[in-house]
Amino acid sequence: MPVHPQVAQYLNEVAKADLPSFDEMTPELIRSTLSPSPEPHLPARKIEDLKLPANKTEIPVRIYTPEVVPENSAAACPALVYFHGGGWVMGTLDAYDGLCQDLAGTAGCKVISVDYRMAPEHPYPVPFEDAYLATEWISSHAGDLEIDPTRIAVGGDSAGGNLATAVAMKARQSNRLNLIYQMLVYPVTNYQFDTESYQKYGIDYFLTKRAMEWFWEQYLSHESAGREVYASPLRCKDLSGLPDAVVITAGYDPLYSEAVQYVELMQRSGISVEHINFEDMIHGFFRRSDLYDRAFEAVQLAGQNLRKAFTQI
Repeated sequence: MPVHPQVAQYLNEVAKADLPSFDEMTPELIRSTLSPSPEPHLPARKIEDLKLPANKTEIPVRIYTPEVVPENSAAACPALVYFHGGGWVMGTLDAYDGLCQDLAGTAGCKVISVDYRMAPEHPYPVPFEDAYLATEWISSHAGDLEIDPTRIAVGGDSAGGNLATAVAMKARQSNRLNLIYQMLVYPVTNYQFDTESYQKYGIDYFLTKRAMEWFWEQYLSHESAGREVYASPLRCKDLSGLPDAVVITAGYDPLYSEAVQYVELMQRSGISVEHINFEDMIHGFFRRSDLYDRAFEAVQLAGQNLRKAFTQI
């Protein structure tokens, strides 16, 4: 299947702009290029900012309460803890504001967006530790946040999907954190660049192989860290005990193969996984409902899977 016409138009505009690639820019410059958040389709009823004490710092989070919640959630909502993408280098709460509102409205849950510290100033394992400790804090303060501690999911896109997988893996060892679902959008799962999709889509489709190599270089303080399972979840030999998941991928994405490999590893470990592939889309489409009609379609499917998981408890 060829790329969607809206994707083709976007790629053509990017080519005409003749902008430097990610790997040719500094982290500061990359952060300045991040597009603002599209307007939400389903505006939240309430949005509040908090700072969570964790990891010897304060981690900003933004909490979205949807306009309508399921009838059985009147006292305490289910919640999705969300980690934004951006190669562990870029991304803000503001840039993901519309997406998080749409996820909250579609899933009928609170969405808590976590502004973890980023590389290269804070390389691995700091972003992962921030993500995990924030999730654990949210669970232990569920009453104060008016969320149900028995119905907490984690999710994220790209590098945020990587953090969500790592948080879910570590949560297996915790008596204080019981996650029930994972929502993973084209997650980074392995420090390796020789897959079929890297070979086929590593240039000309927005996210390049060289850009991913550069993002990993910023994230890892030393190359050997890329072999650790909390950096490369695909290297974990056994994923049994993880919560069920929905995994959304894009067909023209250099990360496609490793996401599929992670789906297969979860399935071999006995995890129920719904894999939804948008075969005519590129990396990064999920957040860009201002560019792609299929973005909100993907958000709705993700939200519907979340809602189903929450109502089965």
